[in-house]
Amino acid sequence: MSSRFAMVVPSTSVKPLVDDTVFDDFPKRLWTTGPLSPMRIKKEDADRVRTWMDLNPEYRYELLTDGGAETYVKDHFPTDSRISKTYLSLSDYIMRADLIRYLALLQDGGVYNDLDVGCLRPIDLWIPPAFKDNTSVVLGIEVDNEMGPDRSKLFELVNWTIMSRRNAPFIRFLVDRVIENLEKAAAKHNTTLFSLQPKRQEVIDVTGPAALTQAAFQYLSDKTQTTVNMQNFTKMRRPKLVADILVLPINAFGAGHQVQWSGTDEDGSALVHHYFAGSWKTDHFDGPTEEEKKAEEAKKEEAKEKKEEEDRKIKEESEKRKAEEARRKNEEDEKKKAEGEEKARKEAEANKQQVAIENQPSEQGPKEGQGQVQQEQQSDPEHQNEEEHQDGQEREGEQEQENEEEQKGAEEEQQNTKEAEQLGQDRHAGQMQKSEQKAVPTKAQEKVSKEILEQEKRKAIEELQRVHRVRAKTREEAVKKIIADRKKDVEERKKDEEIKKKLAQLEDKKSKQKEQQAPVQKAQPAPNQGRVETASKEPAKSIAPAQQQAHNP
Repeated sequence: MSSRFAMVVPSTSVKPLVDDTVFDDFPKRLWTTGPLSPMRIKKEDADRVRTWMDLNPEYRYELLTDGGAETYVKDHFPTDSRISKTYLSLSDYIMRADLIRYLALLQDGGVYNDLDVGCLRPIDLWIPPAFKDNTSVVLGIEVDNEMGPDRSKLFELVNWTIMSRRNAPFIRFLVDRVIENLEKAAAKHNTTLFSLQPKRQEVIDVTGPAALTQAAFQYLSDKTQTTVNMQNFTKMRRPKLVADILVLPINAFGAGHQVQWSGTDEDGSALVHHYFAGSWKTDHFDGPTEEEKKAEEAKKEEAKEKKEEEDRKIKEESEKRKAEEARRKNEEDEKKKAEGEEKARKEAEANKQQVAIENQPSEQGPKEGQGQVQQEQQSDPEHQNEEEHQDGQEREGEQEQENEEEQKGAEEEQQNTKEAEQLGQDRHAGQMQKSEQKAVPTKAQEKVSKEILEQEKRKAIEELQRVHRVRAKTREEAVKKIIADRKKDVEERKKDEEIKKKLAQLEDKKSKQKEQQAPVQKAQPAPNQGRVETASKEPAKSIAPAQQQAHNP
C-alpha cells in the first residue's frame, strides 16, 4: 500500500467545528470504512482502492476501522454531545458505518466511498466548472424506476459515494435527521440504541440511502421554499444544481446497477462503479421487503393466469374433439340403424310376398276347377239336364264334397297367412337385434378413434411450428431488407456527394477558362471584324448566278 493510505488515528491537530463556516474548496481526502486494518484488506478490495489512488494522486486515502471510527468521534466531537453519545451507544455495525461517513464529511470534508466502489474518472473532473463555485455537496442517483418498464414510484440517492465541502449545511442537516431517526427507531422497539437489532429495510430507512434521500428533499424544500421531490430529478440526463446541492445523472454514481436502468461504464458518463460486494443485507435479512413480496406475488399471479389460460385452451380443444367424435359416432349409429331398419323392412316384405306366392295355388285351385265345371255346365245345358236327370243324387253328393274342400282350403290359407306374418316378425326382430349389436363400438373402433385424435394433435402442433417458422423468417427478411436499404441510402448519398464535387470542379474550371479567354478577345477585335465583312460579301457573289439560272430554263 502507498504511504498515502493510512488508518485514522487520534489527532488533536483538528479542532471540532463550533460555527457554520463552509470552507471554500473541496478537501483532497478520500474516506472509506472497514472492520480490518489496511494490511488485511482482500485483494479485490485493494485493487479497487488502487483505482482511487492512481486516478487521484493528490488525495490522501484514509480507512476508518471500527476502533479508528470510535477514536475519531471521541477526538472530534465532545463526549457529552448528542452526536458522540448516539454513535458510541449504537451497536449495529452497518448503522455505525452509515453515521461515521456523514460525521467524517461534516468534520473534514472530501469524498467518501464504500470499500467495494472503484473510481473510473479523476475526482477533479466530477463537477462542471459552471457549478463548482456554488456547490457544497455532490450526490448521485441509485434508483430511478421511472426510467424502467414498470414505472414504479421508487427513487433513491446514493450513499456509497458522497462528495462534500467541510461543514456543509446539508451534511449537518443530514446528521441531525439520522440521529432523530435512530432515537425514534429505539423508541418504536422499546429498546436502547445498543440493543437495537434493525432489519434490512429499517437500516435503509433510518440511516441508509432512503434516509439520505428524504433529508435531501426536506433540506432543498426549506431552502427553495417549494416542494422538492423525485419529480425534480427523475429521468435526468445532465447534472442539476438545486440550492447548494449538485445532483448528477444516474449513470454517474449508479453505473452497473442493471436493475435500475442506469446504463453502462462504456459510454463515458460513469464516474464510479459499485460492485455490490457487501454482505450486510444477508446479515440483516428479515424476509423479502414489501416491494419484493409484491413483485413475487405478481410473478406468481402471472404464472398462474398463464397456466390457467393454457389449461383452459387444452380443455376447450379436448371438449371440442370429444364433441366432434360423439357427433360423428351418433351420425354413424343413426346411419347404421336406419340401414338396418330398411334392410329388415325389405326382408319382411320379401318374406311376406314369398309366403303369399307359395299359398296362392291352394287358394285358387278349387275356385278355378269350380269355374271350369260351371262354365262347362253353362256351355252344355243339354248334358247337364241329362246328368241331372240320370243321377240327381250323385250331383248333390259331389256338390257337398266340393263345398267341404273349399272350406278346408280357406282354413289352410288363413293358417298359412298367420305363419307368414309370424315369420316376418321374427326375422325383423332378429335383424333389429343384430343391428343394435353392430352399433356398439368395439375396442378396435376406439383404438382407431384415439389414433385419429393423435393425428389431429400432431397436425395442429406441426401447423403451429410452421407458423412460428414463417414468422421468424419474415422478421429476419424484414431486418435484412432494412439493413440493405440503409446501405443503399449510404451509397447513394456518397454518389451524390461525388457528383456534386465533380460539378463544382467543372464549374471552377469553366470560370477559370472564361477568365483566361476574356483578355484575348478584347485585344484582337479587327481581324474578327474583317472576317465578318468578307463572309458577308461572299454570299452576294454566289446568289447572282443562281438567280440567272432560275430565269433561263
